[in-house]
Amino acid sequence: MHRLLFIITLLISFGGTAQSYTKVKNSAAVKDKINTQAKSTNAIEADFKEVIYSSMYNNPKTGNGKLKYKQANKIRWEHILPKKQIVLINGSKVRLFEDGKEVKNVASNQIIKKVQSLMMQLFSGDFLNEKEFKVYYYENESTYRLVLTPKNSRMSKYIARIKMDFDKNSLKLQKMIFIETEADKIVYTFSSVTFNGQISDSNFTKF
Repeated sequence: MHRLLFIITLLISFGGTAQSYTKVKNSAAVKDKINTQAKSTNAIEADFKEVIYSSMYNNPKTGNGKLKYKQANKIRWEHILPKKQIVLINGSKVRLFEDGKEVKNVASNQIIKKVQSLMMQLFSGDFLNEKEFKVYYYENESTYRLVLTPKNSRMSKYIARIKMDFDKNSLKLQKMIFIETEADKIVYTFSSVTFNGQISDSNFTKF
């Protein structure tokens, strides 16, 4: 698995029941709904389940954790199982905690910086401006599915596409899938999602 996908596993069900999706007839209206929700969201808290599919593994690897997001540019991505790992993004600062200690000089890593930018786009809704991604809109009875394909050729070497599933009624993000190939992908399923709760800034500065 490429290093970018490995790092995304530190930050942050496609393989489950098949669902039929059709193209959205009025994609501009769906884009406006999701964009309006994103811009009115100051904070997000959620639990997540992670499933990693890789050609290097005989079986998928699973984990879980908690996400906290706060405007502007603050993310806490905390793996609880299979082992404790925490990524803190606070503006331009990125810090990583694993194996019981902080890993130094994370922010100097160019790949980490690209992942930081990507995660901010996804949680803030900035990806909708289509500067870095072409966005395609699909739906079924209960879900909007947005498929993002990178415009940057360098990024497309690591991520072929990203799928994001939103509940039609609440517009809460239910799933996020990073796909390198059909054999190499990471699936996040979100639950207990809450908007605009009170989140202390210390969540983004302290492990």
